[in-house]
Amino acid sequence: MAPRTIMKQTLTFSALLALVLLGSPVNAAGDVTAPAGPASVTLPSLPRLEPIVPPETDPIALRELDRVLEQLTAPDARSRQGARAALQDLPDNALGAIRLRIQDIRASLDRKAAPIVLGNARAQGRKKLRSAATEDKKGDKSAQKESADLAEDWLEFMLATALPDDATWRDVVKLLAMNRMLGTIGTTPAVREIIAMHAYFGELLRLDLQRLVLRLRDKAVPALIEARKHDAEIVRRWAGRQLENLGRAIPGEAVSTNDTQLLADVLRAYGRTRDVDALRVVLSFCNSERERLREAAREAITAIGEPGIWQLREAYLSMTGNKPPREWGWDRLARELFTAHDRKRLAEVHEFMARGVELSKQEKYDGATASFDNVLSRAPLVDRRSDMEAAFIKQGHALRKSEAPPEQTIAMFIKASALTHRPQQDEQWKSLEAEISYLEGALLAENGTPDRFSFKRALELSPNHTLAHSALTTPGAAVSKADTKTPRNIAIGAISLVPLTLTLVLAEHQRRLRRRQRLMSSALEGSVASEGE
Repeated sequence: MAPRTIMKQTLTFSALLALVLLGSPVNAAGDVTAPAGPASVTLPSLPRLEPIVPPETDPIALRELDRVLEQLTAPDARSRQGARAALQDLPDNALGAIRLRIQDIRASLDRKAAPIVLGNARAQGRKKLRSAATEDKKGDKSAQKESADLAEDWLEFMLATALPDDATWRDVVKLLAMNRMLGTIGTTPAVREIIAMHAYFGELLRLDLQRLVLRLRDKAVPALIEARKHDAEIVRRWAGRQLENLGRAIPGEAVSTNDTQLLADVLRAYGRTRDVDALRVVLSFCNSERERLREAAREAITAIGEPGIWQLREAYLSMTGNKPPREWGWDRLARELFTAHDRKRLAEVHEFMARGVELSKQEKYDGATASFDNVLSRAPLVDRRSDMEAAFIKQGHALRKSEAPPEQTIAMFIKASALTHRPQQDEQWKSLEAEISYLEGALLAENGTPDRFSFKRALELSPNHTLAHSALTTPGAAVSKADTKTPRNIAIGAISLVPLTLTLVLAEHQRRLRRRQRLMSSALEGSVASEGE
């Protein structure tokens, strides 16, 4: 295929990719070949791995955290009991506040008294736990003690032996409570703080932290991989043991998860630790159909850099069938490899796009929208998004005329509306939104929960929308007319329901947004699933 032909096929994509293809000859199989001499190709820059930034402290979240911790260590037993439930109900931005308070206690904690206070509470708690059971004196006592410690809840033990006048008791309770909060948050940044607590407090909280890690399982893996390069040797050894306990010590095991965000965190963790042994696994994701994984893998490859040059050379040979020139450094190899992957992936996108446009010209809108779904699943930000809009609109009208389920019709119109960023004054945007509002109202009415608001909004956007007008005015249509209450009763009821009405309007607005998101997500997931079949 000549470079001129390739240029014509890729003008609909980014100008940068077109420049790359113009300077990169291809063989008959469509693979990029290595240039014979120094190339004048402008390759895309390598993505950089963002540094780990401590979470910011939100003043409101900090005040709420302080309130909960003060109640948890209050002299009043009822306050302590009420504060326990709040440990599971955290604001989204609580991580920075937790980190700040941990640092405060790190500076003020009595390191000699804390193990004694915690040890006494654990001893009394174990005694209560074992009071109804016969102690087994056989076997390895140290192993039995370790196993028993892992099954305990130290925070409950501390609260059961309350010493609110003791500053050390209050500090330990707050630390254990914040451990539980971090476990509830469960994100990679939260697990980093859990691991940091082991570095701060050593053996004092080791078993409690270990219990949290075992409970979090795969969610703890990215931060544990990073911790194997921690400055403190005790943390490095501990993190390695936890990965072995979780069965995630080697790269092939660590990437065994279906959580996209978690997998991306694992890939970036290997980049931050510059783990050359994991590079082959990371390379397998550098052309993933999921953009989040693709970017994470490429950032990790860039972070590993020079030590992985031989794996990069092998990957380039496997991808293109050609050995890269020896003068290429690791960065040139990575850029050439990523470009080759992008060209091959976007060639499929171009093929689906061309097929969809052709089917649209033939007025075969069901096939056209199926092809466009494949385009969007591979390249959601493709340049020719506006070329798909008409097909989704016409397919939506066709589905409505065929009395297809309203969910399918709504999904088509939502996709059409999302493809182009039209201003709200645009008549096309108003028409689409009116259709969506009407269909949402019809769907609610069909489910036995009629909603006048949806039809009124459809008429506001499109005053000539006859179906919405009929639904509001025709007796026995989608929405029933007003009942026969007297004006006095209606007025009294209206006045008493004003606050409730305002609440319901706001709730309905949020519900409509969530419903649209679910419809859009299910439609896209369906297109991806059909593609896989």
